[in-house]
Amino acid sequence: MKHWIAWMALALMASPAGMAAALRVSALHPLMADLARQVGGERVEVYDLVGEGGNPHRFEPRPADLKTMRESSLVLAGGKHLESYLDRLKSALGGVTIVEVGRTIPSLAVGKDAVYTCCPNHAAGSIDPHWWHGVDHMRRAARVVAQEFAAKDPAGKDQYLANAQAYGRKLEDLKNWARHELAKVPKDQRKLVTAHNAFGYFAKEFGFEVIAVAGLNKEQNTTPKQQAQTIESVKKAGVRAVFPEIGASGKTLNAIAAATGTRVAKPLIADGNGHGADAGFEGMIRHNVRVITEGLVAR
Repeated sequence: MKHWIAWMALALMASPAGMAAALRVSALHPLMADLARQVGGERVEVYDLVGEGGNPHRFEPRPADLKTMRESSLVLAGGKHLESYLDRLKSALGGVTIVEVGRTIPSLAVGKDAVYTCCPNHAAGSIDPHWWHGVDHMRRAARVVAQEFAAKDPAGKDQYLANAQAYGRKLEDLKNWARHELAKVPKDQRKLVTAHNAFGYFAKEFGFEVIAVAGLNKEQNTTPKQQAQTIESVKKAGVRAVFPEIGASGKTLNAIAAATGTRVAKPLIADGNGHGADAGFEGMIRHNVRVITEGLVAR
């Protein structure tokens, strides 16, 4: 018994030097949580506050979430004004570091002639916060996160940077696969009629045009004039399919599809809120590429 107690005491004394304590990271977006795991590996403990399938546009931190964030080394946000509560959160968390991962990533503006946007803070002409739909942007974000982790945990710097590089290579393979699949879509069909004005970065990276016709918020309703304009735009575009979004109402799209003779395709994932195999960044991209290709290639 005495030997066992002595061994335990030695083990407890040796553990800090033998293994690094986990870096506690809270994430305000499912894809930022996925990114933290990819870059941090075993050195981080990630708290996905929105959760798998959750919608970061509708998330507001609860008291339990604030407690988790206060106990974290840093908090990852998407940035670009996605989290409308961020200024209030900074005051509530005091000295906890909040990283807006997308802050230094080149921005696109929401189209000035867009009929619909994702929510009131992201109106036509404002910054489009959905930067994560660019594969190259996510590679850049991995480097941003690696540097932030290294600042909090200098002993893990080499591991974080190596993980970010490895993830970057994996994303390069993902982009090549996506290009190969999307090449099956005829050039005159590379138009996305979507339920959420979220795919601008995807469209730029892969050579598509976005026609967004519906938003997320219940208080956003199309006027008859707007719907008529959209129907005319879809007719002129001559697309084979319109795309609803997981978690959003398809009522408007269904009406547009009926009026234009197009079909409603499978839903896209706009905010990393997929489930199971479709969760995380790679799962989202693979899901969306497959759905778009299936929807726009002639049968």
